[in-house]
Amino acid sequence: MKLIHHTKNYTLNGDKKVTIQVRDNEIHKINNKKASIEIDELENDEYLIKCDEKSHVGEVVSLKQNECSVMINGNTYHFSIETELASRRKAKLSKDGKAKVTKVNAPLPGEIVAVLMSEGQEVHKGEPVMILEAMKMQNEILSPVNGTIKALHVKADDTVMKDQIMFEIDPGK
Repeated sequence: MKLIHHTKNYTLNGDKKVTIQVRDNEIHKINNKKASIEIDELENDEYLIKCDEKSHVGEVVSLKQNECSVMINGNTYHFSIETELASRRKAKLSKDGKAKVTKVNAPLPGEIVAVLMSEGQEVHKGEPVMILEAMKMQNEILSPVNGTIKALHVKADDTVMKDQIMFEIDPGK
């Protein structure tokens, strides 16, 4: 009898593009390398993630359709989850169409401690734009794309709610 595996490929687009192969509902490969990952649920919606003999504590901060923010070991990561087909379709459309303004929302409620950029300033992908303090931890809010700061919707000492627009970036060409 032949064993049939159910395999799906996903792409995580964040600071870096990561491909994940899921086989029988378990992560099988990350960037085409075999991965040994175990995820155990802890108390208070936290998870213990064991990846190649290293352990990390994490939690899902927000999950809205395919947009996700997670906090792992105190660092916040934002990414979108796409199927292989959706990723190829999106790449084709971005080549055909003009780049859109990117809006960056607050991943969780908190207070803006510092705004590091100003409107009209050039910003590079992964560069910090502001610092958000939440749950007594300071989180750098990074630019998801290269471009120019089009608008700042918050200033230092402002309180923000989850999913509130903080700033916009025009990627230009």
